[in-house]
Amino acid sequence: MTDDKYGKIVCFIHNLIRMSYMGQDNLNLVDATCGNGFDTLFLCNIAGKTGHVTGFDIQREAIERTNDLLKRDMDYTNYRLINDSHEFISKYISSLDVCIFNLGYLPQFDKKIKTDGDTTVAAINNLIPLLNKNGRIYITAYITHDTGEEYMKISEFLASLNNSEYNVLHIRLINKSNSPPEIFIVEKNA
Repeated sequence: MTDDKYGKIVCFIHNLIRMSYMGQDNLNLVDATCGNGFDTLFLCNIAGKTGHVTGFDIQREAIERTNDLLKRDMDYTNYRLINDSHEFISKYISSLDVCIFNLGYLPQFDKKIKTDGDTTVAAINNLIPLLNKNGRIYITAYITHDTGEEYMKISEFLASLNNSEYNVLHIRLINKSNSPPEIFIVEKNA
């Protein structure tokens, strides 16, 4: 039994992914926003020896932090790190089982450099056609990092997806007053 709480958004997403994909072979996983590398490390453990993880970040510092973490805490190499914007992910991958977006800025770095609604929506739009049958995109959006502009663009875009083709879940904590992050999950509807 784990002591992870649903209110810890990152733990919640990791639990959902673990329950859905752990033990499957040949998974194609993406961390669209490497940051400090913790989601990338988690995905590498899910991928195991037969799967592959592609990590993206526009900041060289994030790629270096992620690479250092993976080299220190991994026994095998099943990943590739790309210093590019997540809006260009589809140039590098052709199929997708899981993608994690943890939006905002790189912790303990320049808070002026952060994800953007237009590029994030472009990334999601480019990834959706690559989703495998049981694939999902997990998006953690922070309402306060840019006065909610990115969150609103993502929410509007996802609400406009054809409901006969895709399911979009929206998960949020309703008893917190500090504007906690919210989750969107996108999957194929058949």
